[in-house]
Amino acid sequence: MLSALILAAATSSATAFLDDFAGSWRCGNARYHESWRIARHPNPALPAVTIADVSYGDPAHPDGMAFVYFAPSEHGFRYDDFHADGAQSHLHAALPRDHRWEWTGTYEPAGAALDPSVDVIWTREPDGSIARIFAQRIGGKTIVRGSDRCERTSSGESP
Repeated sequence: MLSALILAAATSSATAFLDDFAGSWRCGNARYHESWRIARHPNPALPAVTIADVSYGDPAHPDGMAFVYFAPSEHGFRYDDFHADGAQSHLHAALPRDHRWEWTGTYEPAGAALDPSVDVIWTREPDGSIARIFAQRIGGKTIVRGSDRCERTSSGESP
């Protein structure tokens, strides 16, 4: 019985990202706007593994793609992001509270030094939108570098 409860909790956790964010979005602020699509990654060979594809920019020529998946050994999620210009970020988030995802990790700009202090927060707002904050941790302080908001343009399939 206990193992069934643990399996049910792990399965529920694994779909939490898609439960909050699956669908198509228009994200931006006063300086830019971009399309985002978040969907379950088709993986018939591993049906028990939940991976989300996150693509952004023009679907014909994306600005980047990320893969989000539950990492049981980390008790949270991994967000591995690959930008079209060669930049990468590798982030981790614990299980969210109140639809607030706090991602921390590294960002490596193409041709520049690794930034080991990335802080990104995605919050699912009561109106269904996503508020995002992009920051760095420097000297024990969090410095906000930017923010935007995403409005849903179409719903995604919930797992």
